[in-house]
Amino acid sequence: MYLYLFPVVAALMGWLANLLFVRYLFRKLIPAQAQVLAAAAGRYASSELLNADKLAARLTDPERLRALTPLIESHIDIFLKEKLKEKMPAIAMFIGDKTIEMMKKSLMDEIDLLLPNLLGRYMGSLGEQLDIEKALVKKLEALPEGKIEALLNQHLGREKRRFQLLGALTGLLTGLVLMGIALMGAR
Repeated sequence: MYLYLFPVVAALMGWLANLLFVRYLFRKLIPAQAQVLAAAAGRYASSELLNADKLAARLTDPERLRALTPLIESHIDIFLKEKLKEKMPAIAMFIGDKTIEMMKKSLMDEIDLLLPNLLGRYMGSLGEQLDIEKALVKKLEALPEGKIEALLNQHLGREKRRFQLLGALTGLLTGLVLMGIALMGAR
């Protein structure tokens, strides 16, 4: 008679064991290791995702810079044809369309030379100034107690329930196997 309780008891034990494990993981283990995890995530982010050298290479890629040319050209046009008259009317009186086109071409050539170097230097100094690993650790330290668990529950709630159900299922199967073995031994 008590043999038939094996699967039920084992299922409850499996569910409870997984529940306790998840609670320990969410409340103790992960919050205790938050700084180590943040440092590892920061190292990964700074070396792979937000690497200043890689970003600088992408920003200074000639194809990407050529995509900016129409925007820069239109601003130079507006400046030379409209704003120059407002800011320096005496000079604007002596400048015709040919001179404006020559100035525009000269400015565009200078910008083509200047922009890659400027962006490369900016990204280099930005990479030195930003310490992503340190910033992540600092942000995690500032989180109030219980916030990490709340975030984990919010984003991993479904997986948490599945893990608990998996514990119940494995417990049930274990109980059924034990009950089958006990019934076979009783014959």
